[in-house]
Amino acid sequence: MASLHHQGRSSSSSRRRLHSPLLLAISLISITTLCPQHPFQVAAQANKFASRPKLVDNASKKKKNKKVNTEDGTYSSPWRFGRKEPKVEEIVFDSSDWRRDLFAAEFQLILLSVMSSSLIAVLSWIWYRTTSKLVNDAKVVKPGETGAEDIICENLEQTHSGFFKSVAVGFEDITMTLQQKKNKSERVILDGSIRGIAQPGRMLAIMGPSGSGKSTLLHAISGKVKEDKKINLYGKRYINGVPLTGDSKIPSAFIEQDVNFFPHMTVKETLDFRVELKMGSCLKTKKERDDLVTDLMNQLGLTKSANTIVGNAKVRGLSGGERKRLSIACEMISSPPVIFLDEPTSGLDSYQATQVIETLRKLADQGKTIVAVIHQPSQHTFQLFDDLLLISEGKLMYYGERSKVRGYMTELGFGCEDEVGTAEHILDCVSRVVGADAEAEKQSEKRIETIAAAADRHAREWVSFDAAEGAEAQQVERKMKHIVDLTTTHPGTNIFRQFKLLFGRSIQETLRGKAAIIIKVVQQVSLGLIYGGIYTLGDNQASVMDRFGLLSLIIIGATNMAMAGTIRSFPKEKSIVSVEVASSLYRTFPYFISKAISELPLIAIFNGIFSALIYPLAKLQKGKFKTFLGLTSLHGITSEAVGLLIGSISPSSDVALALFPPIIVLNIIFDGKNISEENTPALLRWVNQVGLIRWGFTGLAVNEFEGLAFSTGGPRRGPVVKTGEEALARFGLDGRTVEDVVRAQTKIIGGCWLLSFLGLALTRQKYEVMQNPVQ
Repeated sequence: MASLHHQGRSSSSSRRRLHSPLLLAISLISITTLCPQHPFQVAAQANKFASRPKLVDNASKKKKNKKVNTEDGTYSSPWRFGRKEPKVEEIVFDSSDWRRDLFAAEFQLILLSVMSSSLIAVLSWIWYRTTSKLVNDAKVVKPGETGAEDIICENLEQTHSGFFKSVAVGFEDITMTLQQKKNKSERVILDGSIRGIAQPGRMLAIMGPSGSGKSTLLHAISGKVKEDKKINLYGKRYINGVPLTGDSKIPSAFIEQDVNFFPHMTVKETLDFRVELKMGSCLKTKKERDDLVTDLMNQLGLTKSANTIVGNAKVRGLSGGERKRLSIACEMISSPPVIFLDEPTSGLDSYQATQVIETLRKLADQGKTIVAVIHQPSQHTFQLFDDLLLISEGKLMYYGERSKVRGYMTELGFGCEDEVGTAEHILDCVSRVVGADAEAEKQSEKRIETIAAAADRHAREWVSFDAAEGAEAQQVERKMKHIVDLTTTHPGTNIFRQFKLLFGRSIQETLRGKAAIIIKVVQQVSLGLIYGGIYTLGDNQASVMDRFGLLSLIIIGATNMAMAGTIRSFPKEKSIVSVEVASSLYRTFPYFISKAISELPLIAIFNGIFSALIYPLAKLQKGKFKTFLGLTSLHGITSEAVGLLIGSISPSSDVALALFPPIIVLNIIFDGKNISEENTPALLRWVNQVGLIRWGFTGLAVNEFEGLAFSTGGPRRGPVVKTGEEALARFGLDGRTVEDVVRAQTKIIGGCWLLSFLGLALTRQKYEVMQNPVQ
């Protein structure tokens, strides 16, 4: 019936071999990024220190408090990582202390090795689980082996020919239960009585009252039930009468009830983008791709709105009907043989709903198999369908031709007046009366039970799949097919082209969001003017604390704005991206890299505007503006990276915004001024190494105070300081350099980007596997 292909197996194996070195490199980079100090440096510095001839070995010569003068009267301790000690006249070296510190360095090296090995093992296991599933899917069962025979669809040409050219989707015994809390029985969502066939060239409508299980049934048939430990899913599916395994991928398009798009892209740009990604390897020339986009717009009535932006709830764009037709057009790019739609007319007026269904009618007339959930259609819309599957409370009520349902209900004793539409009447028949008198509720319950019993008697007359029994059942089991649709598990173009297209989309979306850009510019200008209007710094003693206060406010404000903006916007974008990644439009890696890089130019521009205002107005130290601008821009990138991490692991904007305040408060507490590192609780000392505000404040303070000289006049705030270095020492910042800050923030950026990527990659949507019905 269909030829078997072995290329999927070898390609996936080679892909795994290709990514193994990459995985190892990422692991090592992550270790380097996340560790603020390296034990290699500790050991090297300790050995270097041990060989210095000027140090007095107290253990060997038994001399205590013997002073040794160094060349400049200072000594840089290797255990303080570059921090200089106050000037002293002697240094006493005890070999026992050296051995203890060297042992500590060696212990840290061993601990780092264990951590690195564990991280590599975890990432390798994740990669193995991801790739092994594809290898197992592509495994071809030899004749005579127990198991399912594979049908591997490797390209779009196979989708449109042979076994998949014309697809009839059958289903029976669909059962779904939901486990509830303890001491409660399972909730039955679909009771196993539902069966039917969606034929090519025909439209099947799934109808029923609210909460009857319509959308659940559609998701079950299409294999789109989201994975949940509380759900038990059973049933059988067929393609052209051939039974399928529960994890088979039917070559089809699935259109959700609510489809989100990037709001600032036009209809043509949206289709161009998807055609490039999905058909880039098939349609080599731009003319071929443009012709496909034009055909799609003509076929779905989108030509007039080709240059209209899609829009969303806040941005004015397409109408509801046009957005729905655009979602159909996006799924029709690869021309799948089957189309599943979840309530395509919901939220539309009668005219727009009719337009959408008429579009589906045209697709069905071309040989497509259409399965749609419809909620309260008009009579005209209802008549466009060929077949009807009616359910109520998870039970089958009717399956058959749409034109015969009115007569069927009359035969059961539930006739309809001539002036009442068929769709309205059948929904009334299968709906339970709630909130009325007890007698009406009993009558409605009895009516539903009567219709369900009649449907159960006629079910096998309506549709039959020739189930075998006894020894024949085992033979049928062997004939089951496992469909591996590689066209929906692999992007249609290479990773470099994916990056190019995604980067262009990110830049375009950012630049077209003029309202967001204007708001951010106003924020930067307002803060610059406010700070510059309040602070005018001099060289007296009062200006020392004023400088520290201003620099702290600058960093806290920059952290708030950068993180809040990302946290508010990214979860919304992630909801769109997760659907596109799940449909294998592109991979997570090129998306994330393009997203991260596209944010950099605007961060530099916004910080440039702020710095150009605050620096001259507040009279900060002359000659260090470029370093100030670089540090504020780097801090903005770091804050964006942390916001990206929070957004990537948060399921919604509400959760991300809830995490935002405690993270900010934690960073303020450990900013280097509010609590000393020695008094920090042991479990929280790592926060000092990754503190956003701490490193940002340290960088600006070192840049500002180094080289400054202060007069002794003016109001005093503590001991008199004459130089900027003395002021830094009061805050424990002596010995710190701008290079230290750049290295620390670069590591934080790298760590956050890595964790964000892993968060996106590991939270990819998974679906339930349909099990065989329990006999």
